[in-house]
Amino acid sequence: MTPLIWLAVGVILMAVEIVAPGFIIFWFGLGAALTALLSFTGLVESEAIQWLIFFASSILFLSLWFGVLKKKFYPENDDNQRDPTLFKLQGKCVTRIEPGKPGEVELYETYHGLTGWKAESSGIIEVNDEIQVLEASGIKLIVKKNDGR
Repeated sequence: MTPLIWLAVGVILMAVEIVAPGFIIFWFGLGAALTALLSFTGLVESEAIQWLIFFASSILFLSLWFGVLKKKFYPENDDNQRDPTLFKLQGKCVTRIEPGKPGEVELYETYHGLTGWKAESSGIIEVNDEIQVLEASGIKLIVKKNDGR
């Protein structure tokens, strides 16, 4: 294929990313643009090699983004990683919770039709202490003592 076709494919794929969520197609567009550049400079003439470069560079860019760069540009924010339906639900401790020793909590609102849940915490939570849900770990809730925040 000609460099102009590769460039057009790259631009179209990058433009499709605007309407397609996930930030995946963009990297294939970048692979097509790289293939266009290498084809334009005359470094790659064989169509089979062009396709190989396109797929290899696209996968490389994709891996580089999700493996390394995304973490640098978008550091994980705990609030964004938690289930919004569980995060910050409140309740009270029913049985004492210690690190490494789960207890039970009762939520003030039902979740999946339940108010009573097994729970873990990184700190000690006494019976009747107010709790706040941080996240779920399997069928247990990860909670903290509610400090009013």
